[in-house]
Amino acid sequence: MTSISKQIIELANNFASHGGAVDERVGAVILRGPFATSEEQQQWLALRSSDLAPFQSLQIYDPALGGDLDSDESFAADRSVVLTIRKPNLEHVVVFIFSAGAQSYLRESMPVRKILSAAMDARAAFRALGLEVARWNPDQIVTPPDFPVPVRPRAFVRDYVPEREVPEDLSPWMLFNKPVIESIEFRTWGEVAARRLLAGLVSSAAREDDVTWLQVAGPPKAQFRADDPNLPGGYVQLNSCASWVFTSGQDIEARHLIFASELARAYRPNVPLPEVFANTLESAKATYEAHVQSSSRETLKTLSELRKSVIDEAQKITQRTQDLTSGLWRDVAVSAAPFVIKILGDATKAPNPRVTAGFYFASAIFIFISFTLQTQINKSYLDNQRAARTRWFETLYNYISSDERERIADGPIRSAEQSYETTKCRIALIYSVLTLILLGFGVYELTLLKQLDAIPAPPPAASNPPAVRDASSPASSIPSAPPAAGGDRRKDRP
Repeated sequence: MTSISKQIIELANNFASHGGAVDERVGAVILRGPFATSEEQQQWLALRSSDLAPFQSLQIYDPALGGDLDSDESFAADRSVVLTIRKPNLEHVVVFIFSAGAQSYLRESMPVRKILSAAMDARAAFRALGLEVARWNPDQIVTPPDFPVPVRPRAFVRDYVPEREVPEDLSPWMLFNKPVIESIEFRTWGEVAARRLLAGLVSSAAREDDVTWLQVAGPPKAQFRADDPNLPGGYVQLNSCASWVFTSGQDIEARHLIFASELARAYRPNVPLPEVFANTLESAKATYEAHVQSSSRETLKTLSELRKSVIDEAQKITQRTQDLTSGLWRDVAVSAAPFVIKILGDATKAPNPRVTAGFYFASAIFIFISFTLQTQINKSYLDNQRAARTRWFETLYNYISSDERERIADGPIRSAEQSYETTKCRIALIYSVLTLILLGFGVYELTLLKQLDAIPAPPPAASNPPAVRDASSPASSIPSAPPAAGGDRRKDRP
């Protein structure tokens, strides 16, 4: 049993076969003309009230009445109607009932990733890098298209045409799988693809006197008419050329420049375009091989300079790490100075807590400033070196890949920087401990000073008074002083 969606397609093709005008767009099909028989009219009217999925709607409009045709309207052979069929609205997919609609879409629009045509043979399906064209079966679920990497030719071609002759993406025009049998859709696509591919391979596109010219700089300078009827005949060769230029390696700019120069040399007005394109590709490949061989010497020289620079950079970073460690021992000696002064000071004098605390605080501030200045100087140096390496590595993109650059240059330097950062963190911890110790001892000395100031001073000592003899005590109880040696000298005086 035929499904309703297939009935719609069959009735639309039957309506067009007996003289009905067809206007198919992306979202709808508009058919204009009379019904051939009353049975055909009844079939269309019956479909209007059915479930039309995946179609969205069906309108049968009578311009003479100014409204939709009624279901019980009698048949009139001279009545002209307008049938509007709303097609499925799918993301990145367009569907067509007639081949003419697909042809018009390919000629006038940048195609979406998938085009389905109910008029195509299943064996006529083909696939480009960024486009799939196949038969549309309305009873089957439409799978979403793939999204390959786009091919951007506008970076290499100067486009002076107001409506942009050079396509933004060449992938829909680069054939990937050929059809088993050719269809009108494939031939139309090939005509458009040849023009799009040549526009992406030349040096510039310009318009003069309503004629679009695709030009190659040369020398000698050559130009091609974009609407040259002989251009589609060279599509196979152009597809090979585009594949070699855009998808065979990373050095796209060099291959594009070489191909454009060789195309200018190979072009002859009396030589068929397929032969011109084939000869150009052979010459471009040979020229590119010579370019690669000549640039290999520059590559070796650049790699040698790169290795030397990487070794120097790693050694400089390692020296910064060693300097940071040496500075640590110097600052440890400075932090030990207050303790040495306190221990080896004048033993006859008690140390002044204010002076001792000042030494502790001064040492803590000194080692903090010392470490901060060292790390800031090293950070500034490393930042400047990273910026210089980034600018210098830009010149290496044409010689080595990103993986090789990572393995040869970025990896060793990053390893040295990580070693420096690890050492810096450990030394920062040591500096923090030393600073806290010095500050702790300084605070302890100030606390000790406050405690000493809080103790009251002892009173001054009184002088001893002369002994007073008690009159009641016997005189014998008071011992007399022994006589001076030699007797009483006053009696011996004359």
